[in-house]
Amino acid sequence: MAPTVDDFIDADRGVCQVVALDMQLADGSAPAENTARLVSAGYKVLVFSAGNDVRHLQQALANGAKGISLKVEPVTVTVDKLRRVAAGETIPSLDLAAAIDADTEFVEANLSDREAECLALYATGYALTQVATQMNVQESTVKKYVDRIREKYEQVGRPAGTKIDLLKRAVEDGLLPPIVPLKKDRTGQ
Repeated sequence: MAPTVDDFIDADRGVCQVVALDMQLADGSAPAENTARLVSAGYKVLVFSAGNDVRHLQQALANGAKGISLKVEPVTVTVDKLRRVAAGETIPSLDLAAAIDADTEFVEANLSDREAECLALYATGYALTQVATQMNVQESTVKKYVDRIREKYEQVGRPAGTKIDLLKRAVEDGLLPPIVPLKKDRTGQ
């Protein structure tokens, strides 16, 4: 175990063939870059994820990951997947299929990683000042990101004029999980 890919590569002495790679490491590094570095160092990679960021899953798979194991799965399932990846298999799953097939319109919108991060924060209800604090940038930079995000979505015919529109785009593009309505009980409450 290591908190970053750098720490792992520096510490590993050939003790494993497959890495279960978490999508969110301590250094905030990009999953695509982490996957590519591990693959180029000779490791097979199994993504270990909550599965809530389709974009990161897509990027990891595009950079050589051999499958996905969800954090909610039993440890025995993850261990089995690690063994299968070590044996040379690519792990098919609904999550893998969804990540491969998901939202081609997102690619057309062409958001940068920072714009996607900004959208995810802003669309969940954070104010511009809160997004700026989370992203460690000036509020004016966040405003520029939001304006640019809106322009990019408008250019591909996906309205993004309101915060609700931005929330819809973020959910459609897998940056945020779908919103599930609360169910009323039988008494109507």
